[in-house]
Amino acid sequence: MQKSDQTSPGFTLVELILVMALLAVVAAFSAPSLARSLRQRNLDGEAARLLAVAEYGRDEAVSQGVPMTVWIDPKAQRFGVEPKTGYDGDASRARTFDLNADIHFEIDRTATQNGVVEIMEFAPDGAPSSTSIDAVRLVDRFQALVTVARTSDGWAYEIVKEKR
Repeated sequence: MQKSDQTSPGFTLVELILVMALLAVVAAFSAPSLARSLRQRNLDGEAARLLAVAEYGRDEAVSQGVPMTVWIDPKAQRFGVEPKTGYDGDASRARTFDLNADIHFEIDRTATQNGVVEIMEFAPDGAPSSTSIDAVRLVDRFQALVTVARTSDGWAYEIVKEKR
């Protein structure tokens, strides 16, 4: 004898709709946090690149025996490192980088030469110059902030996260 009310294994339409609704609620709550995390990652990455350029400038100053300058061009959204003007350094070792379009620099120094601000200078012994800037802030379009600042001993730079 065969059962006529035999049920087949599976999910009902109501169960599937409830699961989809639950997934939509979880996604709605987690999306802003995920977006903030991705934005912060971009900001942290740019700060790390600027810090790496500073360390590269120090290394090149020592290896070439000439002062090296780390510069930023706020209008063109670029930064880089090159031998100090007037010194005979290897120009092929200069580097230039484009800043992420969602991020901009905030600096205390306003003196520019051809739109470029020299923010750090390293002597041939690797020591930062007294004219080097103390801090450069990187700010994204959502006003999140990361600062690349001199360490307390003044010999290097580090990434400092701040809240606005």
